[in-house]
Amino acid sequence: MSLLSARGLTKSFRSTAALRSIDLDVAEGEVLALLGPTGAGKSTTLRCLAGLEKPDSGRIVLDGHDITEARPRDRDVAVVFEGYNLLPTLSAYDNIAFPLRSPAYRERESEIRQRVTRISEDLRIDHLLERHVSQLSGGERQRVAIARALIRRPRVLLLDEPLSALDLKLREALQHELKEMQRKEGATVIYASHDFPSAAQIANRLALIQDGRILQTAPLAQLLAEPASASVGKLIGSPAMALFEARVLAGKAAIENYGLIDAPGCPELTAGTELRLGFWPEDIAISATPGSNLVEGRVYATDFRGRDRALEVHFGEHRFRKVVDLTVDCQQDDPIWFQLPAERAYLFDRRDGKRMRLARRVASE
Repeated sequence: MSLLSARGLTKSFRSTAALRSIDLDVAEGEVLALLGPTGAGKSTTLRCLAGLEKPDSGRIVLDGHDITEARPRDRDVAVVFEGYNLLPTLSAYDNIAFPLRSPAYRERESEIRQRVTRISEDLRIDHLLERHVSQLSGGERQRVAIARALIRRPRVLLLDEPLSALDLKLREALQHELKEMQRKEGATVIYASHDFPSAAQIANRLALIQDGRILQTAPLAQLLAEPASASVGKLIGSPAMALFEARVLAGKAAIENYGLIDAPGCPELTAGTELRLGFWPEDIAISATPGSNLVEGRVYATDFRGRDRALEVHFGEHRFRKVVDLTVDCQQDDPIWFQLPAERAYLFDRRDGKRMRLARRVASE
């Protein structure tokens, strides 16, 4: 049973539609990642759930109670924004304690100290409590903001791009600490982000949002095995799904400058049907030397990542990205050879991008 549900949320700002009938369900103790690009509707969704924006239509139910019209302070929901929103004249301790000293709670100072100590230890900021906000780094301020939101033990914690301004190393450390803190506290979290690795690291399920619509909601393994559309393939994976324009010819998929692919499902389609073939980059074979059944492309760009690197490969009008280990000896503008695995192809309708049918998976999976 869902702790928090949203049904048919719509919201427009003047003539611009921000949300288009959003449906969400979050179970108690779950971390749901709301993943999508900038402008997809992530922040507006969270602001509607928190009561900071009023939806034009739809309803929000928390723990069985309709809170659609409830004031923000009457919802058992806390929000952490990217910009911290800390009180600059107070210490870290007083910022964290602030909600418990408000008229809504008025906790005893002994209880406040106990709770501030516990949450600051969980987030590894107990040594910073006496410092003022101006003395804290960006990562430390973000931890203080998260601690302040958690201190009153809300039923739902909304995190709006909380780590996007941090450098990679600090972001990864905070992801781990947030996940561990959530496990200890059993908090219910909606984590909005445009960053797939960050969302995948922390979430039990991902809700993919684009242009104000939820495309698909599922655990990551299910999204990878059964993407509902080409747009889903573009939003997940690191790198994202490789997509190629194709046309059905003699029961196979023809990709210009590549050739025919005996993809599952193509024999059932009418000759001339336009589609997109999708492949997860991990499934694409690649080699720095020519070989049987390999097609030649060119390395457009390389991105060194420490223990491996990402290649962007072009052939004709097509391109894809793939991570390779350092033993693949190639540089920018070098030829590269690759093969698209027919049995692992996903078929998408070229007009609306929707998945046309399940691709048959190999037995080894």
